[in-house]
Amino acid sequence: MVKAGIKLVFQFCCLLMPLCFSAQQVTVSPDISIRNNILYDIVGQVGDRILFYREKGNEREVLLYDDDLVFQSERQINLDEKRCSIYEVINLDSAFAVIYGYRKEGMDITKLDIFDNSAVRIDSVFLTNKEREWKGLNFETVQSDDESKIALYSILDSDKLQIITVDVTGRKVLSDSEYIFKGTDLYDEIVDIKLDNRGTFYLLAEHDNTRGNKENHVAHIYQLSREGDFIHDILIPLNDIVCQDLFFTINNLNNTIGIAGLYDEKRSDSSTGYFWLSGNKNTLDRLEFDLMPFEEDVFFEVYGERKKERMENFRISDVLWKSDGTPIIAFEVAYDISRRSGSALGLNQTSSYGRSSIPSASAYSDHYRDDMVLVSLDKNAKKEWHQVFYKKQFSQNDNGAFSSFYPFITPSRLRLIYNDQITNNSTVSEYILDGTGNYKRTSVLSTEYQNLRLRFPDAEQISSTELLVPSQKSYTVNIVKIDFTY
Repeated sequence: MVKAGIKLVFQFCCLLMPLCFSAQQVTVSPDISIRNNILYDIVGQVGDRILFYREKGNEREVLLYDDDLVFQSERQINLDEKRCSIYEVINLDSAFAVIYGYRKEGMDITKLDIFDNSAVRIDSVFLTNKEREWKGLNFETVQSDDESKIALYSILDSDKLQIITVDVTGRKVLSDSEYIFKGTDLYDEIVDIKLDNRGTFYLLAEHDNTRGNKENHVAHIYQLSREGDFIHDILIPLNDIVCQDLFFTINNLNNTIGIAGLYDEKRSDSSTGYFWLSGNKNTLDRLEFDLMPFEEDVFFEVYGERKKERMENFRISDVLWKSDGTPIIAFEVAYDISRRSGSALGLNQTSSYGRSSIPSASAYSDHYRDDMVLVSLDKNAKKEWHQVFYKKQFSQNDNGAFSSFYPFITPSRLRLIYNDQITNNSTVSEYILDGTGNYKRTSVLSTEYQNLRLRFPDAEQISSTELLVPSQKSYTVNIVKIDFTY
């Protein structure tokens, strides 16, 4: 969970201020055993406590820590039904919510329970109650950036989606219906699903993204109101290009949606350039874009040669909105190689932290997360600056859970924090940027004497100065808090 306003938008209010640094204070919790656990999740800062959630079979518990990560107590989470599916655990700042579903007496039931920061249930709300033949208990979820809204969705057929939109803070269902998405194969063509802070639901699909059909290549945006009515159904022509990656994002402060893409005129495994399109999320008008080929300087900085024509194994890792509503697009060299036939991993497969299982050690796969390229655009979608940030990360059989980077946002700086190497005793480094792209690389901490293995892609920024990061070694987890105010 990332606090609203921290994740999406940052201001570069000291553009000409020299880059300066201070020490960090690092606090580490006692060891937490996750042996035999199905999953775990750092709920984050809830009131004056930091909470850690874990599941083992039908047992669910929350570990309570004070602000200095001193262990206080362990509390069982008692729900109405022990055999249930947990859809999401949501931080509400002073409390937390658990959304779950179960079957009882021929009915599929979905509930929302609210707990205080001592893990005592203080409210319980029925969300849905449907007959057993209804296809339920198979939901995926998407949350708004401020975590006030959540949508539970389940594919019922190739063009039919069940969507339940919930106002978590208001503790009520906003909509609950089945929807037909004409012209889209939901099993194969969904790129991303988003929910804005008002509860509006967005689905981005892509059709005919192949070299043989690229003349018919389009992106497809569906928009549903919080009441569940179709508002827009828009096709965006992407004729004559093949996309290696699309990244869909919402800027709630500026009421804007954005789509970043990597493209090539011929190949599907490399990129000759990128594009950016954005528009008012209420009207979805003027969604136009220009193709922007990668410049010779970028190829030289990444590969050391100017004759290179394509970026290999590139992906869009993030889009960071500036306070004026313009983006910084973060690209990264990222790829996975399977060492056993029949178990190939997709390029954009992400780590399994949170609402999923512990990474397996038997996947027989190599994971590479290397150099980053950041591109800042102006209001006319023209490049202001770019920078290449060097790193080399290699790991095996961990789904890349300890690789890549975390964008830590402050009022005047952007920090890209990452593990130098994916080993038990590595250092943590960061690139610190100002608003004009000037940067400096510095060391955050050494893990050599702290026995840490930090999962930065799953970190949680809890304030403009503090970061929570899970550290996992085998079946032991620690919560690590880094405070940059010192």
